[in-house]
Amino acid sequence: MNVTWQERFKNATDADAWKEIAMPVNSKNLSEQYAWLGSIPGLREFKSERIPGTLSKFNYEITNKKWESTLDVDRDAIEDDRTGQIMMAVNALATKAGKHYTSLITKAFDLGWTTPVFDGQNFIDAAHSYGSNNLGTAKDITPTNIDAAELLLASQTDDAGDPLGYSGTHLIVGPALKSAATTFVNSAIINVGGIAVSNPYYQAYKVIVLKNLDKTSKKWAIADLSQGLLPFVLQIRVAITLVAKTDLNSDRAFDKDVFTWGTRARHNAGYGNHQLIVGAIAN
Repeated sequence: MNVTWQERFKNATDADAWKEIAMPVNSKNLSEQYAWLGSIPGLREFKSERIPGTLSKFNYEITNKKWESTLDVDRDAIEDDRTGQIMMAVNALATKAGKHYTSLITKAFDLGWTTPVFDGQNFIDAAHSYGSNNLGTAKDITPTNIDAAELLLASQTDDAGDPLGYSGTHLIVGPALKSAATTFVNSAIINVGGIAVSNPYYQAYKVIVLKNLDKTSKKWAIADLSQGLLPFVLQIRVAITLVAKTDLNSDRAFDKDVFTWGTRARHNAGYGNHQLIVGAIAN
C-alpha cells in the first residue's frame, strides 16, 4: 500500500500544474513575511555614487496551515479483499493528495478579487498603489479586451516610476472559458462585428486551464510568467507525506482491529507579484 500510494501520488494527473503560475517557497517557520520588492534597480551609469534600491515598506504574511487525510481499513477487509477495492481506495487517497497543491493555488486565483495583499488592496484590484491589474466585469475574451489587459500589464511601473516592461505570455481560465480561450488563441481568423479579420493574438499565449475552478466561474487573466517571479506562492513547511499505522501491537490494531493510513502536511498558498497578472470577469 505504501509503494502504491507513493507511485500514484507522484504521477497524479495535474499534480504539478500549479508550478506554472506559483512559486514554491520553503518555509522554516509558522509563517513567513514577504516584503514587496519595490524598486529593484536596473543598470544605470555610475556617476558620483551608487543609488541603491530598497525593499518596500509593504509586507505580506502567509501563515502555514496543517492538512490531513485519513483512511481507516478494517483488518478483516485486508485479509478478505480479493477484488482490490482497498488498493483502489489507496489510489484515490493518493490522487487527491497529489492534486492538492494545484487545488490550493486554484482557490487562491478564485479569491484574488476579494483577498487583500501587500498594499491593502485585493490581489486583483483597480486601486493598487502601483497600477491597476483589474480589467473589470462583463469583459469577454475579445481582441479589444485583450488589448486593454495588455495595456494594463505594459503600464506597470516600480515605485520609482520606471516601466517594468511586462507583456502577457499565458491566458488563465477555468473550465467555463476553456473553449472560448483555446478557440481565440488558436484561430488565425476571427469574427469581429460580423467581419472576418486576422487575429492579432493568434498563438500569442499558452492557455492554462484551472480544472478545479468552479465550472460556472467566468474569471480569467493574462499573465507574464517569464520574469522569474510568479503571481502566486505555494509556501511549504512540511511536504505531503504518508504515515502508516499498521503495527499489530499498536492500540488501534489491538483494540479495534483497524489499520490506518494518513497524510500529513503543513503549507499554504498566497500571493506573489500582483503586477504580473491582469484579471477580468466575462459575461
